[in-house]
Amino acid sequence: MKQQTLTKCEMQVMNILWDMQRGACVNDILAQYPEPKPAYTTIATFLKILTQKGFVEHKKGAGKLLIYSP
Repeated sequence: MKQQTLTKCEMQVMNILWDMQRGACVNDILAQYPEPKPAYTTIATFLKILTQKGFVEHKKGAGKLLIYSP
């Protein structure tokens, strides 16, 4: 199996998740970003990629909310 690597932006998302030490939704992660903050959809896309790579898993929260954890 090919070893998965992270881009600089993916690593930034992972570092925020690790620092939070709990599950987080996209808005929680976005709140931790320094200015200028990326778009909500940008973070959501990174989380989708990280899930596909196996670095992040998610579970259903309230309504359509997804909670991500490393």
